Amino acid sequence: MIANFFSKTKLVTVFSIVVALFIYYFIATFLLHSGELSLQFLVKRLGFFIWLVLFLLFASFIVKKNKLTKDNSYALILMVFLLGTFTEAMFSNPIVFANIVLMLGFRKIYSLRTGFDTKLKLFDACFWIGIATLIYSWSIFYLLLVYVSMIIHQKLTVKNLFIPVVGFAMPMLIYFTYCLYFENAAFYYDRFNYEMNFDFSSYTSLLKLLIPVLFLFVVLVWSLIRVTPKVVSVRNNFKFSWDVLINHLLISIVIALLAPTKNGSELFFIIFPSGVIISNLMQLTKSKIFKNLILYAFLLISIGVYLDNL
Repeated sequence: MIANFFSKTKLVTVFSIVVALFIYYFIATFLLHSGELSLQFLVKRLGFFIWLVLFLLFASFIVKKNKLTKDNSYALILMVFLLGTFTEAMFSNPIVFANIVLMLGFRKIYSLRTGFDTKLKLFDACFWIGIATLIYSWSIFYLLLVYVSMIIHQKLTVKNLFIPVVGFAMPMLIYFTYCLYFENAAFYYDRFNYEMNFDFSSYTSLLKLLIPVLFLFVVLVWSLIRVTPKVVSVRNNFKFSWDVLINHLLISIVIALLAPTKNGSELFFIIFPSGVIISNLMQLTKSKIFKNLILYAFLLISIGVYLDNL
């Protein structure tokens, strides 16, 4: 059964996850971009696929290093299913690259729980968020996650209050200096586009977005209701990480709601926190049937999206 196969993190499971992502990605390539197919185009797509694999590797590192789940691959396979479901997310260059850079920042944010090198971690996290903001301007909202994490981990001091600002400002100043040197300051200001779009008409597409989003929302709410009381009742560091995860998800949802493009690519931001949160629900229950139902449901929904595109 699929849940049993991904219940442990092994080389074969990691390889299977990458293969699954490869299948999703290239089927979507043929379905969505069939008119552009050429050798040069396929080589370019293959190169971009490597960036998606890098995103998964960063996600795996953050999950394992900070013990956000137990020793299983549920979070990673759920992320792949979500990428396969929201196919446009795999082809939006700015969003993909911004999320890869953000993972470097999240790595520092979640490791605040250790209490070591706090100031350096705060600087590094906001430095990467600054770079991500230059790639995709709405990434600036994750500065809130840094401050929320400081409050959760009780690291909020006068000195720590200003370190994130300095870290965030560094890439901004470097890039502004670069643009100013080449007398192209307008190009710098064009990086910050905060145009909002509340036209959700694309979400009326039943199989492509509406059903997947509603199902994801229901499972996430159920995960939070079931897991949160268990986490709160136990005295360990994970309850702090769980609080950070919840805030991570909320900020990501806000970004997806405000994003100027509403074609499903904006949902890339919620993939990491969603995968981790739902995997905690799966490992909490002892029912193998329930675990399999969750994974098969996400798999079938993703297949339905591809069939809808045929």
